Amino acid sequence: MAEHLARDPNLDVCPDFAAEPFEPMRALLRNNGLTEEAAITSLKDAWTEHNRQLRERWDREAEDRQAEAEATARRELAERERQQQEPPVQQQEVDEERPDREKKMRSKLKAFNPEVSVANVLAPRPSSYALNKLSNFEYCELWYFTQEGCEEAQRTHRTEADDSFGMSKIGELVTLRPVASVQASKRALQDNNLSWEQFHYAHRSFVKYVIKTGWPDEHTQALVRFFIELENSPYIDREHGKQIVLTYQARVRRSWMDAMKDSDQMVFNIALINNDLMESISREIQCTVTADLNRQ
Repeated sequence: MAEHLARDPNLDVCPDFAAEPFEPMRALLRNNGLTEEAAITSLKDAWTEHNRQLRERWDREAEDRQAEAEATARRELAERERQQQEPPVQQQEVDEERPDREKKMRSKLKAFNPEVSVANVLAPRPSSYALNKLSNFEYCELWYFTQEGCEEAQRTHRTEADDSFGMSKIGELVTLRPVASVQASKRALQDNNLSWEQFHYAHRSFVKYVIKTGWPDEHTQALVRFFIELENSPYIDREHGKQIVLTYQARVRRSWMDAMKDSDQMVFNIALINNDLMESISREIQCTVTADLNRQ
């Protein structure tokens, strides 16, 4: 079975085949009778066709990636619960006879399955800041779960940063936490400014980590249904439709998170799409676009 694609081909940009690094390829085509311009066009057409095939494959694999991520999260959760509920008596007896240092190390290490190898694809991990937000059941922009957000987290991760601390407030309590877990990225985008491709990738990764951080099942399932409803919304086919849906998602998800933090506010079901609100956002965006055109 072929391995799944590790990167979304919708984010790929066609190379400049007129540039110097592609001269050998152009030379081969010129030797076959093509002009310089025709050689460049031929290379672009070949790249475009290959990218189209990759995009179709990426879309076909989307459901498999989501199912695999959710299945892995469920297995890990079940394994943690099993280990907590049924501590191996024999291992406890052995531990009591070992030096204190080794017992402390063992308590921090999770057991591994000697029969299972590493997964075929190692997806980049979101930043500590984003995961900390999820652990505290706080709103977090989807950008942190895009490929760009995860790749930035991977590039900027440094051991020394983990040793630096910053202030974090949880309710009325102020605590010291690693800077990496409390510092937002300067490159982060608001949800309504994401591209549709970024949203498509990010919300799947977001749900995966919502499951892994232990959100209640009813909240997790509501989020899953919410994103499914948006991806299949009839508004997508309208003029500026994707922008309408992205704006609805950004506002509604933030309002939902705020409501859960406010004990006096009723918490609504995020999975139930409000078409009146969607229509209002549609008119708002259309007015903004019209105003921008009139100013030009």
